[in-house]
Amino acid sequence: MTLYRVELREAVSAAILAADTAAGPRVYTARTMPSRAVDLPNVYVQSPSDQAESLNRGPPQFLRTAQIVVIARVSAFTGPAAELVLDTLTEQIELAVLTNGPLAQMVQQFSRLETAVRVNSENNPVIGEARMDFYLEWTETYPIAGGPFNGISGTMQANGNDAFAEMSVRLNQS
Repeated sequence: MTLYRVELREAVSAAILAADTAAGPRVYTARTMPSRAVDLPNVYVQSPSDQAESLNRGPPQFLRTAQIVVIARVSAFTGPAAELVLDTLTEQIELAVLTNGPLAQMVQQFSRLETAVRVNSENNPVIGEARMDFYLEWTETYPIAGGPFNGISGTMQANGNDAFAEMSVRLNQS
């Protein structure tokens, strides 16, 4: 069984790859992130966390929200140029993820998106990085072990009589 947040991570990666962004085929999941300027632009997709909030007091059912983190890195000769390239790439990623039909069918909603951009002009070439946190929401229900509920039976006690009466109710399974 694969964690659903991992399936979502892979679907986000596939959506970015299918959109043919400026990163081209350099979209990675489940690996380390060191990058050299010659490896840029590239995109790393991670699924570091998900939260589950109970929906009821009955069988386990949760409203889950997975955090899918997309790290985009670019290089350019100046800080402003790196920021422009990064703006283009983050727009491509946002559109790729939010408009992908197969991914949208996997979730109830994209509940939040946060984007932060950082440019480090101390290097030559300049390295720009954007972090995009997508929050994807779905409902997950866990099956209860055992057979289906088809009735109830028991023994009633009264005035010291441990077997006062028996009862049995069968449910009609239609």
